[in-house]
Amino acid sequence: MGAHVIVYLDQNYLSNMAKARLGSIEDKNLAEFWSSLFDELKTAVLTDKIACPASEFHTTEAMFDKRLEESIRQVIDELSWGLEFHQREDILETQISGAALTFLGKNGGIKETWATAFESDPCAPAHSRMQNIFGVKGRISVHLSLPDEVVEHDRQLKNRYMKGEELFAKLGNVCSNWDDEVLAQKMSFIDSFFLGGQARQSIEKQQDLMRLWGKLDQIGIKYPDHATAAKFLKSEELLNSPYIDICSSINAAIATHHPNRKCKGSDLHDVAILATVLPYCDVVTTDSFMKEIIVKILNFDDKYKVKVFSARKNDRPAFQKFIHEL
Repeated sequence: MGAHVIVYLDQNYLSNMAKARLGSIEDKNLAEFWSSLFDELKTAVLTDKIACPASEFHTTEAMFDKRLEESIRQVIDELSWGLEFHQREDILETQISGAALTFLGKNGGIKETWATAFESDPCAPAHSRMQNIFGVKGRISVHLSLPDEVVEHDRQLKNRYMKGEELFAKLGNVCSNWDDEVLAQKMSFIDSFFLGGQARQSIEKQQDLMRLWGKLDQIGIKYPDHATAAKFLKSEELLNSPYIDICSSINAAIATHHPNRKCKGSDLHDVAILATVLPYCDVVTTDSFMKEIIVKILNFDDKYKVKVFSARKNDRPAFQKFIHEL
């Protein structure tokens, strides 16, 4: 029997555990906390109490700090044991295909629900993901750092986001009604994702868009000038699919409840991370601002049946207690 609790660890938790292992945290109590937390998490993984999947976001965020990159990767390796999320685009496309099938009243989709999000079954025993290396159970881990120009592109994208050029580009004036605000964000997402807003950024995005419409065409929803496609793009099935729902609702919550807050570069990844992992995890760690949005404003912890922890002083012991009591 494998793990029953799937835990997604954010960059704050991972980097602090990496620093503790390197001995670079000066505060003795903090160092002991993060070191002991890593040990408890690793024990819980190896005894199949929890699973800690890796994701593309871990790799992307680790590369921004070259001093810690390899140590963070080691922490991820020792906790994930080969369990990985699919790429964000693949998860989103699977959700969209499922929404299209439901919209058309068709049966189909993935046989195993875990296959929407994960490369392998997260409830399988951790040891089943290990590979034999010269007769000794272990894992083969090969990491290739991304080229400097890719890192710099992501850095510039985050900087533009901090200036507010990305977050509410298509929203215009803040809507007075909450439902209208969320709907405006969702339709902005649809316009960008389905109708070419993203595709204008690169040839790769254009290819992704054409591939998506090819999948939808096979399901029975033709290219956007077709009447059925127009209805699908405004349908409840699509607008309430998890990624679009979470991403758009977080952006709406920021616009409504924190209109004067200066955007942070980390917001760009945090929104995408939560939209990707929240529906498929039992526990998620994130920063305190995003926790407030998810729990206090959106009540998505109830909607998606997930516990949310930050790394704040009064929150991280609660996370450790939760793991300890499993």
